[in-house]
Amino acid sequence: MVISDSHSRAADHDEELRYRTVQEQRRLPLEKSRTVLFTALGDDSWRVRKQAVEVLLAAQPDQDTLHQLIDLLRDEDNAGLRNATAELLVRCGVRVVPILLDYLDDADHDLRKLVVDALGALGGEDAHGGLIKALSDPDNNVAAAAAEGLGVAGNARSIPELLKHLELNQESFFRFNALAALGQIGVAGPLPPVVKQLAGQDILRRAVYECLGKIGGDVEAVELLLEGALSHLPSVRQAAISSLAQVLQHLGVSERASVKERLCQLADQGLLEQLAASFVSGTLAQNQAVISILGLMADPRGLGLLFAALADERLAADAENALKGFDATVGMAAVTRFEQAESAAERAALCRFIGSQGAVEGGVAIRRGLVDASAQVRAAAAYAAARLSDPELPSLVADLMDDDDILVREAALATLRRYAGIDQQLISSAAEQLAESTESERRRGAALLFAAVHNGEGIARLLKDEDPSVREAAARAAGKLKPSDGCTHLMMALVDEEPDVRIAAAEALGDCQDTAAIAPLRLLLNDTDAWVQAAALRSLVQLAGEAALPDLIQLWDQGDEVVQLACLEAFEQVSAAEGIKAVSRDLGRHDGEVLKGAIELLYRHDLSLLLPWFNHILCHQDWDVRITAVRASGALPEEERMTLLRMALDREDNDLVRAEINSQLGAA
Repeated sequence: MVISDSHSRAADHDEELRYRTVQEQRRLPLEKSRTVLFTALGDDSWRVRKQAVEVLLAAQPDQDTLHQLIDLLRDEDNAGLRNATAELLVRCGVRVVPILLDYLDDADHDLRKLVVDALGALGGEDAHGGLIKALSDPDNNVAAAAAEGLGVAGNARSIPELLKHLELNQESFFRFNALAALGQIGVAGPLPPVVKQLAGQDILRRAVYECLGKIGGDVEAVELLLEGALSHLPSVRQAAISSLAQVLQHLGVSERASVKERLCQLADQGLLEQLAASFVSGTLAQNQAVISILGLMADPRGLGLLFAALADERLAADAENALKGFDATVGMAAVTRFEQAESAAERAALCRFIGSQGAVEGGVAIRRGLVDASAQVRAAAAYAAARLSDPELPSLVADLMDDDDILVREAALATLRRYAGIDQQLISSAAEQLAESTESERRRGAALLFAAVHNGEGIARLLKDEDPSVREAAARAAGKLKPSDGCTHLMMALVDEEPDVRIAAAEALGDCQDTAAIAPLRLLLNDTDAWVQAAALRSLVQLAGEAALPDLIQLWDQGDEVVQLACLEAFEQVSAAEGIKAVSRDLGRHDGEVLKGAIELLYRHDLSLLLPWFNHILCHQDWDVRITAVRASGALPEEERMTLLRMALDREDNDLVRAEINSQLGAA
């Protein structure tokens, strides 16, 4: 292609033609393509500019070219050119830094600003030195950019210089950036005098408070922030409160005690009102700050806000933590608040809190919560009741088993199961009532309650229920009984017509920990359903250990994918050499997840058994099997591994597998 033709095409009105022209410059040496590419950096089209950056980057510009690129930054009229060039310089990496440093004394202040921006993006020791120097630049924009770059770098060694120039440079724009940089570096310590001084300037006050949240670490910083917390300006007040909460985290025990005393002094001077005014819906970080300060103050007048915060799932944990700072009267206060709360969400949250307190006085609110008009509150009260020792609660909770709302019934059931050790007669009675229900959901609940009170007869009746889901629940419940009882009742479930019931029975037999279940589990290995076989196998291995190895090997040789995956889990548990060898035999006949699992098992336990199969699995039709094989190759002898991987790379057409092979080759 003739060079002059490239120039004319690069200036064509057709964007696509200009884009292709830039692409074609990849084939040319940089000395021949430079003019076209430099022109393209200032193209009207973002696509063309971006492509020019990529082509120049691939060409690895030398020092002369880098100097020419920096000169392009002088163009005042083409922002696209400046931005594309700046991006290119940064992407060239740290080798550009020494060249950029030469331009810090350039007469063009706009160029110096862009150079400083690039140094900030590149980082490193040399760039850090250049940014420190640029803090003294006579142009305020350059100095401010240097401060910003130091903040991004986050180097604590910058702090003395930033503080020095914060005092020397009185331009507000610079000071904003310097304060932000100090905050980004975030080294907490004593309050710097210059920062305290700047808090007296209205225009900088908010920036100072935001900075203090990151660097404040003493009582003096707290005092300054408390002044802001009492401000009548919402933005200033909110910044001060947010930062105050952060500084409090940096204080020691004695300092926090001193600050708590000071907060309590200010409570009557408007601090509580200002905290409440700063608690605004939707401002999560701000609200968390308010909550933490109220928690430290432990002023009863702040309880209303904290109780309300319990209803917000984003703030509930913070509110609960804050409430720990209050004395024992907080329980009674929560009960009073429950009686006054109009929001169902808040009443439900208060039930949860009262339950977590476990205080006797909370029973009043929970009893009312159990009959609340809101299902949300009834459910919360039911869960809370399990944590209170109130003799009236169990019967009230039992009444909720007839509630119209399923979530309430689930909560009541969960609590009744926990009551089993307290009032067996009540739970047994509730279980009997549920067992007679026409609704299968309630009969399933009866199975859980029968298990809680160890009523094997009740479970046995439910194992004959007409509904398969009830029989399944009963089978699982039987696994919670004493070994001898559970195993006896589960025998009939092993021959149930529904596979899900047989699966539940097989799994429950494993839970029973009764070796008498080994024989029936062995019989269940012949079930017609693969999922039942898999469940029986897992329980058999759980009970019999290595004694189940012959059964395990037989199923591995004869079973389908579901069973073989269960076999792999079992081989991992048993870890017997004979079982691992069985996996390696005829490995080539397996596919998919089974083959992947087998590869991983052999890789972990005996790589020598996998070696004969590497050529096969590296050529497997499934890409995910090939990628598993590539990863497993890491344990091969180095020379053999490299040869296998290079051969695999030559024939591989899947991008993911190729990437993994290249990664393995690169790590070698």
